[in-house]
Amino acid sequence: MLDEYQHDDFEVVRKDTRFGGFEELKLRKENATHTRFFRKAIKPENNDEFEDLMDLERLVMKDGCSGALYPMYTHDGHRWALMSVPAEHYTSTGLSESA
Repeated sequence: MLDEYQHDDFEVVRKDTRFGGFEELKLRKENATHTRFFRKAIKPENNDEFEDLMDLERLVMKDGCSGALYPMYTHDGHRWALMSVPAEHYTSTGLSESA
């Protein structure tokens, strides 16, 4: 599991259907408005879901966005990828609702 964060440390702010579906999150205990978090579940050996994850990660990590990828972890039988981007780069990733 994650050293820094646990699955239940987050509250789902919204769900997005792009990239096969992902969740935008906020930390439950902190007022971390300076960071936007996202997570996506994938099934092992599902190439389509893995490709969707890679496309999502490319946006988070695109030049100038200073995104972060965290180690994948297992929760309730799913593999999860957690990622974050500084709030000031959120709109430029194309992940905001208004993008």
